[in-house]
Amino acid sequence: MGQQLIAFGIECLKTQGVDLVFTYGDPGVYAKVGFCPIGEACVKAPLTLSHPEGWLGQSLTGDTIEPVPGATRCVEALNKSHYW
Repeated sequence: MGQQLIAFGIECLKTQGVDLVFTYGDPGVYAKVGFCPIGEACVKAPLTLSHPEGWLGQSLTGDTIEPVPGATRCVEALNKSHYW
């Protein structure tokens, strides 16, 4: 069920023209739906990471994720340091 929900969300984002998605979580879980570890040298996390190995990304176009300059942000509901 969880993987299907994540996959559905990714498909919705693709239809909206989103090229890149990022998440912070268990690499073993998110790898099953196409996420890979991404270092902060490539894409800076919006908050300090307590587990840097959990910073994950996915290209929705199939392209390699190139370094992204500038700040990132997350949805307000998750924009709290105790989640990170």
